[in-house]
Amino acid sequence: MPFRPDGTLRPDSRLEGPDASLPPRGGAPGFRFVDRLDRGTSPIVVAGKLAGVVVVPPQAPFVFLLGRYAPTLTLVAIGVLVVGGVLTSAMIFGPPRRRLRELETAARQLGAGDLSTRAPDRGGDEIAAVAAAFNAMADDLSARADALAASDRLRRQLLADVSHELNTPVTAMRGYLETLSMPELTLDESTRARYLSIVSDETARVERLIGDLMELARLEGGGGSLKTRIVAVDQLFARVAARHERSAAEAGVTVATEVDPGAEHVAGDRDRLEQALQNLAANAVRYAPRGTTIRLAARASETHVILSVEDEGPGISAEHIPHIFDRFYKADASRPFDRTHDDTELRGGSGLGLSIVKAIAERHGGTVTVRSRPGQTVFEIVLARP
Repeated sequence: MPFRPDGTLRPDSRLEGPDASLPPRGGAPGFRFVDRLDRGTSPIVVAGKLAGVVVVPPQAPFVFLLGRYAPTLTLVAIGVLVVGGVLTSAMIFGPPRRRLRELETAARQLGAGDLSTRAPDRGGDEIAAVAAAFNAMADDLSARADALAASDRLRRQLLADVSHELNTPVTAMRGYLETLSMPELTLDESTRARYLSIVSDETARVERLIGDLMELARLEGGGGSLKTRIVAVDQLFARVAARHERSAAEAGVTVATEVDPGAEHVAGDRDRLEQALQNLAANAVRYAPRGTTIRLAARASETHVILSVEDEGPGISAEHIPHIFDRFYKADASRPFDRTHDDTELRGGSGLGLSIVKAIAERHGGTVTVRSRPGQTVFEIVLARP
């Protein structure tokens, strides 16, 4: 029995219930006692007598809680998922979307003609790679546009220069021909012959100008193949000296040649190299004072052969050196002309001779340079050793 003889509850007894075999107390269901109290039950003892029992289930009934709170929990979970998804999408996809819009805007601006626009290429992802490629394309287009603009300016300048150069002889020719064709004007034979000689000289000047323009266009455009072979430098110098022998004698200058050991040969087109040296020699004869010497020299370095033409003229002003190889650059503007020279051919340069020299040197993979001071001007053509 769970009670002692005095009616108190034995300490090792426990109560199980509800039990219908026990009479209810106060309308509550009856309980029965077992030898030990279960976990989760606690008796209420007053004055050593059982007054009641507190029964606490070890855990809440899951099915009951699930059935009661499942709809609410479901709605909360769905709300959390929706809000979290929206925030996550905004955090993950928001910045790339803005960068893609910036890239689209840059592409539209570039397509509209704004070559200065660039796309932001920050970050190291695929969008940044596309933006970097877009910027590289924009840089290339900008460079091409600048090159086209520069080419257009050069073309316009060339047309203006050609028109100017042609206008002078053509105007002179027309004036003298109109004079010769006047029936009311009587000219003696010497005057008529002089007028015809001037017309002939101006015609030759136009022919030289047109020929130089065509030659320069072929060289700069890559037209005409070079007949590359081993060329003896002393033979080049001999031909140049022979070509200018008469004009040098009339100008009162001498032509000297010198070929150092190791510079006896160059690889190139003999006719083109001779043409370049002829132009440089003609330029030297034009400005060399009487009684001086023009020197054609060749020397060698470890990798190059340098062909030089030197005169003892008044020199070229330093501010004009960068433009000396430009088309129609007239050396007369920066290099005083020796007025004791009477040869018309020397005076009538087209302004294209040095441009042709530069084009020939570059077609051979070389360069041409000039250094000048009062009393010495040296043009050098640098070519690779054969």
